[in-house]
Amino acid sequence: MLDIDYKVLRILHRNDPLKVGSIAKKIGLPHSTVGSCIKRLENNGYVVYQRYNPVILTDKGTDLAIELNRHAHLLEMLLINELEIEANDAHAECEKFNLLFSCNVIKKICERYKHPKECSCGEEISNSSDCFCEKEI
Repeated sequence: MLDIDYKVLRILHRNDPLKVGSIAKKIGLPHSTVGSCIKRLENNGYVVYQRYNPVILTDKGTDLAIELNRHAHLLEMLLINELEIEANDAHAECEKFNLLFSCNVIKKICERYKHPKECSCGEEISNSSDCFCEKEI
């Protein structure tokens, strides 16, 4: 998965359906770049898109966004608890390297912290019985 795919999925998961131009503005990338990303996500079954209409996450896309969010929260916990990094800084760092860690590493972090239900920042950590990305990506 590309970094832009991750960003688009997270934006769509946090917002109502958005048009490509609005997504591009939020990310700060050209419309054409985001359009190519949307096409790629659509081909993989993560979004539904019709030209001039908002992009809609599919159930599969929502599941992946939730799992990626889970990864980010668990990595934040690791940085906060083990390296004593401030919560805001930990969040920013996780945005940079979330996609670099394998599902096995994320599972180990989850086990280390006894499958937490809440991140250090107070946000809920979605419960996942298995890592979505091992099956789909």
